[in-house]
Amino acid sequence: MEAFRPNRISMSNLEIAAQTGLNRPTVARLTYTLTKLGYLKQEKSKYRLSWGALMLVNPLLANAKILHIARPSMQKLAQDVGGTVSIGVIDRLNFVYLETSRVNENVWTSQDLGTIGPLLPAAIGHALCAQLDDAELELKLRQMRRSSPELWAKYSDAFVDGVTSCKSRGFSVVRGTWIPGTHSAGVPLLRDKNGECFAMNCRVPIFRLSPNQIEDEVAPRLISLAANVRNQLAFVMP
Repeated sequence: MEAFRPNRISMSNLEIAAQTGLNRPTVARLTYTLTKLGYLKQEKSKYRLSWGALMLVNPLLANAKILHIARPSMQKLAQDVGGTVSIGVIDRLNFVYLETSRVNENVWTSQDLGTIGPLLPAAIGHALCAQLDDAELELKLRQMRRSSPELWAKYSDAFVDGVTSCKSRGFSVVRGTWIPGTHSAGVPLLRDKNGECFAMNCRVPIFRLSPNQIEDEVAPRLISLAANVRNQLAFVMP
């Protein structure tokens, strides 16, 4: 199911096998079962995700008070700076966006719920991994080096610097090296009782920013937003 993407909404068993590395008979058994369960829909020889797949997400989001609390402030910051503000979590070597607020205009393709990306080059990846303990972070670094050698060669130094910056200054900044034409700030948000790390980022087109605005204005506002969310969450959590 993870093999489906916005640019791959419909795939045959052979295409799914190529994307997942599973053999075709295994894929055929899985697509048959998932179709019967209502998670996939078959259209001739191809499959796509069915609306039933949303049932897998609803239990996760139903109790996500953090999203309800953060949403108004995220939208205000997005409008004020003319960018996007997102909350994400760690999924293995990737981040996953749980919520995104944006300006009401199509400046560029914006991330939504479920969008994933690699931790290594992203400001939100720095902020998420800054909340890991030393042993967890060392394991994550080894996994990144082994699984993504090209990304590791290009972004590992900046990743380590970004994690250090989040721990010392409370934020990390990525200047156009990952998403061209934009600067991003990432801040740690919280680690919950289950060990899940949450972080926030704000991404703004470069043409809307003065030279140091991402560090001097956007990052401090994002830090303040995260602190406000934590404070509000403390009042509503049992």
